[in-house]
Amino acid sequence: MTDALMLLLNIFTSLFCTVLIVRAWVFWRRIPPFNPYCAFIYKLSDFIVVPVRKIIPSSKNIDIPSLLIAFIVCLIEVFISYKLTIFKEEIPGISISLPVFIIAGLQLFINQILSVVLWLSIFYAIMSWVSPMAPFISFLRALIEPLLIPIRKIIPNALKTGPFDFSLMFLMIGILVLQTLVNSY
Repeated sequence: MTDALMLLLNIFTSLFCTVLIVRAWVFWRRIPPFNPYCAFIYKLSDFIVVPVRKIIPSSKNIDIPSLLIAFIVCLIEVFISYKLTIFKEEIPGISISLPVFIIAGLQLFINQILSVVLWLSIFYAIMSWVSPMAPFISFLRALIEPLLIPIRKIIPNALKTGPFDFSLMFLMIGILVLQTLVNSY
């Protein structure tokens, strides 16, 4: 039973964090809110971001409330997962220190961000091959291209002139390496 609860918790928190992270990314990229995909993301997250924004305003380029809420959701997931694990194993009296708890939440938060970038990169690659004129591809392009520009500046010219865009592959490999590093601590 606890495994099912942990799975549902992980799915819910991952999806909600994804919405909040994409919202922060859209804010950073200044994608107009009348874009239907942005409007959908805003509708999903306005119920919690708008009240928090009244207390903690966004900076010029960073949507601090969305990222803060995503981090808190990650902390809640770590806490509930810890409690469910203790309940499942029936181990009384074991506690987690606050620094370890915060580091575990930060690790999950960073992993969530990297996962969002990885999955959107995969969707971007697939959509650019299957349906390059789809409306969703322009939304993905606005999110992914700024990450690809620095990679394109450092890869050799031989990899730039071919029929394939290797910068996206290097981005994905870099994300997987970063996820491995984050998960190893």
